[in-house]
Parts: sequence; structure tokens; C-alpha cells
Amino acid sequence: MGQSVVKKRWGPGLVVGFGAAVFLAQWSTSANADQVLRLASYSLPKALGNPHSSTSISEIYTWAAIFDNLTKVDATGRVLPSLALSWEARDSLTWRFRLREGVRFSNGEPFDAYAVATNIEYITSEAARRESVAREFRQVLGAKVIDTYTVDITTRQPVLVLPAKLAAFRMVAPRHWKALGPEGFGQDPVGTGPFKVVKWGTAKIELVAYEDSWRPPQVDRLEIYQLPDPSARLQGVQSGQLDIALILTSDDIQALESTGNSMHIGPGTSVTGMAFVTQKDSPIRDRRVRQALNYAVDKQAIVDALFLGHTRPAGQPGIRSANGHNPDIEPYPYDPDKARQLLAEAGYADGFDMVAEVVLSGSTNAVAVYSFVAQQLASVGVNLEVRGIPIAQLISKSITGDWAGTAFGMDFDVKPTLDIMRPIPMHSCQRIKPWHCDESVMPLIEAAQREFDPAKRLEMLHELSRIYHDDPSMLYFYELVLFDGLSKRVRGFNPINRIINYDEIRLVE
Repeated sequence: MGQSVVKKRWGPGLVVGFGAAVFLAQWSTSANADQVLRLASYSLPKALGNPHSSTSISEIYTWAAIFDNLTKVDATGRVLPSLALSWEARDSLTWRFRLREGVRFSNGEPFDAYAVATNIEYITSEAARRESVAREFRQVLGAKVIDTYTVDITTRQPVLVLPAKLAAFRMVAPRHWKALGPEGFGQDPVGTGPFKVVKWGTAKIELVAYEDSWRPPQVDRLEIYQLPDPSARLQGVQSGQLDIALILTSDDIQALESTGNSMHIGPGTSVTGMAFVTQKDSPIRDRRVRQALNYAVDKQAIVDALFLGHTRPAGQPGIRSANGHNPDIEPYPYDPDKARQLLAEAGYADGFDMVAEVVLSGSTNAVAVYSFVAQQLASVGVNLEVRGIPIAQLISKSITGDWAGTAFGMDFDVKPTLDIMRPIPMHSCQRIKPWHCDESVMPLIEAAQREFDPAKRLEMLHELSRIYHDDPSMLYFYELVLFDGLSKRVRGFNPINRIINYDEIRLVE
């Protein structure tokens, strides 16, 4: 691809991040000196390097290079060691974790039980009330140092999946955090991961290898770019300016392969769809309308045409591999006649208008998917207006509840636990500003959150899956599958539950 084409497609959007011609010169110079892995995502963390501020995958793409978790969860839902080597339930309210020895943060601070306790102390404090990770750990009461490498974490109520939940909790250097506070730390983040930050720009982050990390990287430097336009990410790999382009589409496979590059196709962790705002006075409040919209869309056609059969339609909160996925539930079949019947029964035989706010740059084929969904809904009389918004605005609206319409793009995402009780409370009355609230189901949700017997808890989760299918809080689309572009130089790229394995990626010439 000629340089003039790159300038035409990238120029204006990259003045802040790349400065296209300048970037080309920097690339050719630095590539001769050492190995630099260049990755582009659609967004960079809003709170910079504060990993307690969000659980969004767009943030985690970056933070996985800097920070480590106590545990990790594999693609089958097994909880595996990370900074914690083992754990056991001392009783239903206390878990004991034994930590990996000899690990240090990139500023030299030791990782030990004190570090864990300090992180827990913050995330359970009043100061952290607005942090997304704090909301994930509302049930955690505190932590107690037993010895240098042993720590007890206590909870307010039984939390059977606490070891899995800790895969969302990234350890920060405790003294550095206390000295700088969340905002200052965000500008100068320090973790135990394979890379450390040297410069955090508006649309580009520069990192160098942390060679003393317990999992050192295979390359010398890492550069992460913000490129909202997926075509720019694709062209970056084609032209050799990028090594990894996250979130492309199946349509890009041929374009990549024609230039000797490749596409990595892997499962996501979410059931994707269009969440309903049932708290507003609109037709969406009626269960029959929500069911009708699910019948009105041919999800199999989306899967076949846009995802080449690499996934399947969805009809419940969890992906197939998630704990709590009910195998007896089938997705809503495509039945526009049934949709029209239900709309008529609800008093909307002539249809109605609705607005959905959607992040169109951060999901594979999002524009094509929503165009197809709008066409299908129009065939049963529902006029859907899709409004594109940036991911930062979506996150903000999910907290404030300030929705412009009666639907928005928000998935049932089971990361990191691969357990459906991670996303279900988000689609319930437990949110401060809920978009969907059914008080009748809350006793079951709360009972499932407290249950410590795995078999009894699984029965509850299957029942919740049934409830969220029969009384849908969203228009279910499909189980997410992700397409990431790789340059011909990349080896070892293998994200698990969308956590990028930065320490295992290498480059060949």
C-alpha cells in the first residue's frame, strides 16, 4: 500500500496520535534499534493508568500489559494461579490466599501480603465508591495480613466465586498509590506486568520491557495506539505500521491474507445485544414488546453473513462456556408473524419509534449489525434510530442513567469469572440507576449471590437464565466472536477471555 493512501485515510485522525509522516519515520528508525510491538485499539483508558476505575474490555486491553491479577480464569472457567498461587475457603466468609514470592513492582516495591491488603483497603473505602472495580467487590469486607506471603480476604456474605472475581482486580504498587492518589497514579502507573509506561499521550502509550517482571516480555518495547476507525487499524497492519489491530471484521480476512498477514478469530466473553431501558414510560416496558423485538430479528442470518458461522445466536445471559448457561434454553427463533401478533396484543399493531445509543467503533461489524437489525424491526413496524456514541459516554450514561432513548448497546459480559452472576446484577434493580428493574426476581438474584453450595447455586443460575430469556432485558443478538488482525511478524498472540498475553507475544523478521 502506498504512503499516499495511508495519509489519505489516516492523516486528520492521527495528528494527535501518530502524526502519520512523523510516525513512519519513527517506526523505521526504532525498528532497526530494537523490537517494538505496535498494537491499535479503538479506545484507550479514560482514567489513564488507574486500573481500579473500570472493568471495560477497552481499558483492559491496555492494563493487561502493565498490571497483574491475583488469579486468572481460562476459557473453560477454571480459576488458575497468577500473583496468588493457591487459595482455600477457611469458612464461608474467609478466603486465604498464598502469594507468589519474589515478585516486585516495576518501581522496586515488593509484591506481598501488605500490597494485597493495601489494594483491598482502597477498593473497600468510601473514597473508591465511584470506582467500577469497587462496585464489583461490594461484598468484600477487608483483608488481613497473616504473614509476608499469606493474606486472608473476608466478605460480608458468602461469595463462592471470589477467587474467580479476583481476576478483575489488578494489583497496583501500594506505596506509589498512596503517595500519588488515583489521579496521580493514573498518570504514572506502576504494576508487576511485563511492561512499564514511559509516556502516556492522548492517543499513544509508549512502554518498555520490565525485564525483572516475573513474566518478562519477548520484545523490547510496546506502543499502543488509539484508532477509532477500524479501516485505519486494518490499513496499519497491511502497510506494516502495526503488528496487531484489535476488533476488525470478517470482511477484512481476505484483505489481510492478500498482503501475507492473518486474522486471529477467537471467542468473546459476552452475549451481545441491545439492552432495553424499561424504567422509562415507553412501549419497551411491556414484556410482550420486548419478546416481539426478539422474534423480529433473524440472528442466524447475522451469524452466517457477518461472522461466517464462527458463533451462534443467543437467547440468555451467558455464553455457552459460562457457569449458569442453561443448555435447555433455545434462542428466540426468527418469527416476524409472532412479533406482529405480540405487538398487536400489547396495543402497538401500527408499531412505534425507538432510539438506541450504540458504540459503533468498538464491536466487530457493529454498523452492519445495527443496520440489519433496524431493517428487520422496520418490517414489523418498529422504527429504530441508531445513534453512535463514544465508549466513554456509554460508560458515563450507564452510571448516571441519562439515556436519550429506550435502548443501548450493552452486553451480558461474563468476564472475568465466566459466571452469569457477574452481568445479571448489572441488568437488575441492584444498580444505583437501573435501566431494567424487576423487583420480583431480586430475591432469587440475592439468594444466588449468597449461596455457597455449588450445586444449589447452579440450579439458581439456570432458573435466572430462564427468567431473563422469558422476560428479556435486551434484544439478544449472538455470542460475541472477535476478529483481530495480525501482521506476518507476530507469533504467540492468544488472548484468553480477551486478556492479551503480552508476555508471550514475539516478533519474527
